[in-house]
Amino acid sequence: MPNFVQGVCEDFCPEAEFKLRTREKLLNFFEYKNGQKHVPGTLVKCFARSAAGIKTPKSKDMRTERCLQRCTEYLLKDIVLDKRKSFNHVYDFIFDRLRAVRQEIVMQNYNAKQTIKLLQPMIMFLSYSRYKLCEEAVDNFDPKICEQHLQECLKRALVCYDEISLDDLKLIDIYNRAFLEALYQIFNLGSLDALKRCLTLPEEIRSNTLFSLVFKISLSYMQGNYYRVLTGLQTLPHILCAIGSLKLPILRRNLYEIFSNAYSSKQLLVPVEFVLRLTAHANYNELYEDCKYYNIKVLTDKLQLNFQKNDFNSKTTILKCRHEHFVDVKLKNIYLPEVLLMKKM
Repeated sequence: MPNFVQGVCEDFCPEAEFKLRTREKLLNFFEYKNGQKHVPGTLVKCFARSAAGIKTPKSKDMRTERCLQRCTEYLLKDIVLDKRKSFNHVYDFIFDRLRAVRQEIVMQNYNAKQTIKLLQPMIMFLSYSRYKLCEEAVDNFDPKICEQHLQECLKRALVCYDEISLDDLKLIDIYNRAFLEALYQIFNLGSLDALKRCLTLPEEIRSNTLFSLVFKISLSYMQGNYYRVLTGLQTLPHILCAIGSLKLPILRRNLYEIFSNAYSSKQLLVPVEFVLRLTAHANYNELYEDCKYYNIKVLTDKLQLNFQKNDFNSKTTILKCRHEHFVDVKLKNIYLPEVLLMKKM
C-alpha cells in the first residue's frame, strides 16, 4: 500500500512555493496586493502535474483539510466576485487552484465524507462557469475541458455518496446528494447509463421532489417528448436550469426536424407564436435566426412558418449554446457564493 502524506500547512500557499513564485515573479493577477504589480498579496497553491522521478511531497508542502476548506471558500467568495477582470480570467485562476485542491484530496487519501465536502463546491463552480462562459471563443474558454472535469468531479462525488449510509447523513446532506444526483442526470441528459443509475438510488433520494422532476425530464428525453423536456427544464432552480439550457440547441433542432416531417406542406402554415412557446426562445428574432440557419421558411408577415421536409438543413452542425433569458433571470436573483458553496439551495 502507498504511504499517504498528511498535510500540516495552514497557509493557502506553502512557504517553499510562495518564495519561489514570488522570486521568479510567477504570481497571477489575483495574487497581487490590490492589483499592485510585483507586490505579493494572497497566494494560493497552483496545480502542478505529477511526474516520474518526483519525490513524495513533504507534509509541510501539503495543506490540512481545514486549510483546503478555507481556501475553497476564499476562491468562491472573494475571487469569484472580483470584477477587475472578465470572468474567463477569474475562471482560469479558480479552475487551476481548485484543481490543486483536488490533487491534494487524492494525495492525502481523504475518506468519502471529506472528499464530498470539498468536491461539491467545485461541481457547482464548474457547472456555473460552463453556462456563464458558453458564448466565449474557444481561445478564452474550452467547454470540453470544463465538461470533462465536471463529469469527473460529479462521478467521484456520487461514488463517495454510494459509500456512505443514509443513516450517517444529516438532512442537509441528503438534500445535497439529491441535488447532485439531479445535476448528474441533467448534465448527462440522454445517457442510458445515467438513467439506469436512478433505479439504484435509495428511496429517500428518488422521492425527493427535485430529483423526481429531473427523473421525469430524463424519461421524457428518452421517449422523444421534447416539449415536456423543454417545459421541465425551465422550472428547475438556478444551476440545474443553467446546465439544462445547454441542451436547448439539440432539443430545438430535433423539434424543427420533427415539424419539418409532420407539417411538410406548401399550404400548411404553423403560427410563429406556437413554435416560440415550444422552443422557449426569449423573442421572435432568436427564432427567426434558427429558422434561417436550418432553412425554415418564414412568411413575409413573420407570423407564420412553412416547414418543408426537403428544405430542412439536417446536415449542418448544431448551433452553439447561448445565454437564455429564463436562466439569466434566475441567476440574477441569487448570491453566487452561497449557491456555489451550497450554503443556500
